[in-house]
Amino acid sequence: MRHLPKKKIKPRTIHARKNNEDRETKIINVLCNTSLLLMAAITEAFSEVFVNLSKEMMTALTTNLEQGKNHRKSIDDLHTQLPKHLREQLITMKKDLAKQFSEKKQELGPLLTDRRFDHGITIVERIPFPLPKLTKDLDERSILGYLALLQAQDPRFTPMFQELLEWMKTLPQPSDKK
Repeated sequence: MRHLPKKKIKPRTIHARKNNEDRETKIINVLCNTSLLLMAAITEAFSEVFVNLSKEMMTALTTNLEQGKNHRKSIDDLHTQLPKHLREQLITMKKDLAKQFSEKKQELGPLLTDRRFDHGITIVERIPFPLPKLTKDLDERSILGYLALLQAQDPRFTPMFQELLEWMKTLPQPSDKK
């Protein structure tokens, strides 16, 4: 019987481990970003500001995003219109969520092996947007871009976001340790 040298097996193991870490990172980013957008969307202060922003600004942003045009200027305009305390609140919410997921990553590890989590990545990756994908660690401007799309009820993003919320309902939950 002939055995393969360990050198050839090890890179595959490292590659498989790296792929699994990438997968877990994408899953956690989708969960974190979707939760953040949901929390921001239902926060009265954010809703109020987005309602009060000029229709022209929201239209310009969503149109530029839809047509793949330079959306940076539109997001920068939105960024300057959003009060500093709300931007800080958004970043604090993001950091808190990321910290919670990071602290529970070890506990979530066995749950993340469930293939139902992969469907969230599939939902996000099948619809192209000129913004970074929700599987990434989003910066403040990208989050604002997605919030604007959500507020404007963008015909591509809103159904995707609703599908992500439905997907999240199907995910296995950690068992309570009593």
